[in-house]
Amino acid sequence: MKFQNLNRSMRVPFIVYADFESLIKPLDTCEPNPEIGYMKKYQEHKPSSFCYYIKCFDDRFFFPSKPVIYTLKSEDEDVAQKFVDMLGEDIKFIHKMLKNRKNNT
Repeated sequence: MKFQNLNRSMRVPFIVYADFESLIKPLDTCEPNPEIGYMKKYQEHKPSSFCYYIKCFDDRFFFPSKPVIYTLKSEDEDVAQKFVDMLGEDIKFIHKMLKNRKNNT
């Protein structure tokens, strides 16, 4: 498969690269629940850390280019929610930057 309609593509000033690591924990029960599905669950992936990097492709914007790395502090911590919160703050910053740029032109 190959994208051939380059004239229909749209350049974006920012892109996010992200990756999660997880711990694999065995489950106490392996009995399938027919109300949910017939898969036999025997382990669970629990996110333990993540890293994301926001790359700016537009020289008109200054965005600090450094990876954001986070590792869980306790076992009951919701690492996925922490990812959403931290990335959300960066996205709000970028949105504000784009909005200011648009208002100044």
